Amino acid sequence: MDSKFKIFYILMPLSCLLLILTVSAVTSLSNAESIVIPDQKPTITTTGTAERDVSSDESRISLAVENTNANANTARKNNADKMDEIVNVLKQAGLTEENITTSSFQITPNYDYENSNYDRIISYTAINKIELKTSTNANISQFIDLAVNAGANRVENIDFVVSKKTLDKINLELLDQAFRSAKEKADVLAHVGNFSILGVKDIDTSSDTSYTPPTFFYDNFAANTAEKAPGPSTQIIPQKNKIMISLPVVFYISNPVVD
Repeated sequence: MDSKFKIFYILMPLSCLLLILTVSAVTSLSNAESIVIPDQKPTITTTGTAERDVSSDESRISLAVENTNANANTARKNNADKMDEIVNVLKQAGLTEENITTSSFQITPNYDYENSNYDRIISYTAINKIELKTSTNANISQFIDLAVNAGANRVENIDFVVSKKTLDKINLELLDQAFRSAKEKADVLAHVGNFSILGVKDIDTSSDTSYTPPTFFYDNFAANTAEKAPGPSTQIIPQKNKIMISLPVVFYISNPVVD
């Protein structure tokens, strides 16, 4: 056999072997890129807290008209007439359609339970509910008194809340305070444990932000609007809201120095 062919036969297997090794190396590198090496740096987690009492700047008043009649349509119409009068009076007092919304409407049949005749409908009860949204600085007492005198026979509750704009601003300020609180705790532990704070690994901003607006229940409402007797205005005193933030922070630390 010609020596040229011998060389060719020898080089061909070597070339194939090199090609296989090259492909294997590229595949290994590709797989290596997808491997996530866990972070082995030591850490410490502290939780900072911050809270503030905030005055309400918005109020929500829930009013309702309820009446019962043997005819469902009559019950509905009586409620509609009273509610129209209530809305008109409130608008004359300065509220707009943006301040007044219908929250619910229902007509419920009443059965003859007294005579154990559970299939016989003896009357219908209609309930119209509206919600008033106003500034806390508005004359809430006046609105309630006007609505009651116009026919509202249910004042269910009053919520004193903090508006979203104010709440967002306060949350940012409390986040700053909560982070400083977490850092102070970490610094104290670092001093006691003889290690250093190297930086921040993670901050859980989705943790608790506690905000529960106080609710004023109109327990003293006599519900006898037929008299509509003049008297002292209803006293409504807004309460303060407590806003609290809890912020867990993970800090990188150096290995403790052993004396």
